[in-house]
Amino acid sequence: MFFYQRKFTISFISFLYVFLNINGGISHESDVYTLDYNSDEVHVNCSEKDCILQENITSFTCHHRNESCLDDICLKPHKTLQRLDLSRNSFKNIPRGCFSTLSSLEILIISNNEKLGLANLYNAAYGLNKTNIKELYANNINQVGITYPFPRNISLLLQNTSLQKLQLNYNEIQTAETGSIYNLPRSLEDISVRGNRLEIGLIFIELVWFKNLNRLDISFQCSTREYRSRSLRSVRFKDDFSNHTNDKDCPNITTAINVLQMLPSNLTKLIATGLISGRNCIPLLSTRNSSKLSYIDISRDGYYRWIGPIRVNPNWNNVTTLNLSHNQCSYIKDNFFDNLNKLKYLDISFNYLGAYFYQENKSENVLNGLINLRKLDLQYNKISYLPEKLLKNNKGIKDLVISNNAIVKWTLDISHLDRLTFIDCSHNKLGHLPDSVTKKLDELRKDHNVTVDFHHNKVACTCDNLQFLKWLFTTQVMVILSVTLSAECTGYDGNITQAYSYLLEECSKDHSVRNWLYPVQTICLLFILTVIAVVIYKKRWALIYRWYLFRLRRKGYTPIGGCDEGYQFDAFLSFADEDRAFVERVVSELEENSEHHFKVCVHYRDFTPGKSISKNIVSAVHSSIKTIIFISRAYLKSQWCKYELQMAITEERHMDRRLIIMVVLEDIPHNQLSLEVLQYYKKNSYIVKPKNEQELNLFWKTLKGVVANDL
Repeated sequence: MFFYQRKFTISFISFLYVFLNINGGISHESDVYTLDYNSDEVHVNCSEKDCILQENITSFTCHHRNESCLDDICLKPHKTLQRLDLSRNSFKNIPRGCFSTLSSLEILIISNNEKLGLANLYNAAYGLNKTNIKELYANNINQVGITYPFPRNISLLLQNTSLQKLQLNYNEIQTAETGSIYNLPRSLEDISVRGNRLEIGLIFIELVWFKNLNRLDISFQCSTREYRSRSLRSVRFKDDFSNHTNDKDCPNITTAINVLQMLPSNLTKLIATGLISGRNCIPLLSTRNSSKLSYIDISRDGYYRWIGPIRVNPNWNNVTTLNLSHNQCSYIKDNFFDNLNKLKYLDISFNYLGAYFYQENKSENVLNGLINLRKLDLQYNKISYLPEKLLKNNKGIKDLVISNNAIVKWTLDISHLDRLTFIDCSHNKLGHLPDSVTKKLDELRKDHNVTVDFHHNKVACTCDNLQFLKWLFTTQVMVILSVTLSAECTGYDGNITQAYSYLLEECSKDHSVRNWLYPVQTICLLFILTVIAVVIYKKRWALIYRWYLFRLRRKGYTPIGGCDEGYQFDAFLSFADEDRAFVERVVSELEENSEHHFKVCVHYRDFTPGKSISKNIVSAVHSSIKTIIFISRAYLKSQWCKYELQMAITEERHMDRRLIIMVVLEDIPHNQLSLEVLQYYKKNSYIVKPKNEQELNLFWKTLKGVVANDL
């Protein structure tokens, strides 16, 4: 059975919640408040209006106001207040020790007061050791146009607190004073400094002392909100993969490896996305001994070559989630993942691995070490082909995402994937799934639910694909197709349901007659076309002649009838330029030394300038009573002379009159004559040019006679 994909409108917050919590997906938490309240809570929201604070208030929110919010808090102690949200107020000053009287305060939020600066963060932190502070959010409070190092005195104020979560995102912090990290409270479990300008260097060695730290976010350095476009810049990508396999320019010691070695052993989650540092490869990485690191996000860092490998201590191998998406990667070294045998969730989407996977001998072993993999995300990789044995060692895979690629034919072997529950192969160019795949999916469905997202593919609605169509309509696997089913069907004008009903009836008919009729029809058609081609070839000169006559008629030319009246010339002389000297004597004899004073046409004198040669020839032949052909070796070599002969022969046949006078200027063996001349020799008489002057008088008399009289 299949299901139509329907579109639902959900809130952006709901979308983020699903996206950030599904199977180890990317988490970009900011200002997430975790305090649980009981039924005795008293909440007050004074945003954009004045309000009265009750004695037993537990939560106070104030947005889009000025320092009057602070007056409500600082002038009177509120010993029951646990959560204080003063974000988005355009504060420029906080009185020192303003929050020191809030003894029950657990969550303090002063984010998005861009002009406060780090000096007022010191004022806000002053006296917090007298409170029960657990979470401090000071994001985007230092957009003052000057970059300051994070001061040690703020850390000293927080040192004796019970602070567990600290966020200092987007604050233009470029470095930190010595001891500013070391003096932070050891109770910290979550630190986020994303979107600053920190150079991840030796200052992070102080993090090793934070035994309770389990989450660290250092993403998007050099990409504060004011200069956020920097983090969105694309890494230059080249289609030349020959340089991507070179390991020599990928050093073993980099900033990344220093950070991994400096991280505290209890850290479980590292988010280092968007650290575009200029390096283009991931070198050898290794975690600390006894490391509990389980989640690593180094996406959007511009690493288009993954050399590695990533090494972990076999006795402390806890890495279960690795996000390498949006890196424009085009090459992965074979052993890059080999040590990550506990990895469950691998996201390598939004890269350029299509050409890499196409080289089967180089890519089919790349995932061999991931024996506990549960989810593999390969979407948006420009993949057209996947090696058959790519997942041969990944028997535990449950979710396989290969959507938004260019896969035309399914080649991946899934016969051993007994835990598979979800395949997303949508937005590809698949016409069907092989029988081996559909049989495996049906087998899995007997044990557990299986879903295949197949929408936005090109299902072939033909008899050859009827078996796959039957599977779509009869299987117990949940197959997702688009609402607009017509977009799924190729080869039929209609949707896939209509196509299936039509093909069930059409494909069951006896097509034995049609099976042999098609070849017979093809052979007959080819025979007819061959006959037509032969006829056209044999009649080509007549067709050309008639075509030019037709074009002459369109320009006002009136064809000549069967009588001698209306002809422009008595004779058209067809000769090669090499024989021009003799032909000029012929012209002189016919036009000047004859009692008839013949008018002859010669091309160098009588052809119309600007008109094509072929048109001039047809016009000359058609407007002359006779055509005198002067045969010589030079004549037989000239293409235009041959054309004049063919037009004269065609005119003779077309007008049904004898007009060709053939004059042989030299002895030529018959095997050197063209077919047309040889045929004329055999059927008609001709005049031979005399070899001496004494015989010329007889030659002139004969020539003038045949020109003057009908042949």
